[in-house]
Amino acid sequence: MKRKHNLISISRNSGFQLDPSFSSDESIVLRALADGRTDRQVCRDLRMDPNTFLRLMREMRIKIGAADNVSLVAWAIRRIQGGDQRIYKPEDFARLA
Repeated sequence: MKRKHNLISISRNSGFQLDPSFSSDESIVLRALADGRTDRQVCRDLRMDPNTFLRLMREMRIKIGAADNVSLVAWAIRRIQGGDQRIYKPEDFARLA
C-alpha cells in the first residue's frame, strides 16, 4: 500500500515546535524525517530544492550540536516521543501557508 503524504497540512496545523531556535521550515523538515520520510520525499512533498534541504540540515545540526544527520533525527524522535511540545500561535506558521 502506497503511503499518503500529507506532510504540509499536518505539520502546519500541529503547532509543534521541536526547539525554539528552529525556524518553522526547519521544524517541518525535521518532523518529516522523524516520521520516516526520506530526504527525497521531504524535498518532493515540500517542493524544496535539495540544496535548501542540505542547508537546513546543516543549520539544525549546528544549533543542537549534532555530529551528523542521524543524530539530529534521533534527537527529534526523542523530543517528539517525550511529549516536549511547545504550542505556538497559528500566525507563527502563517508565512508557510
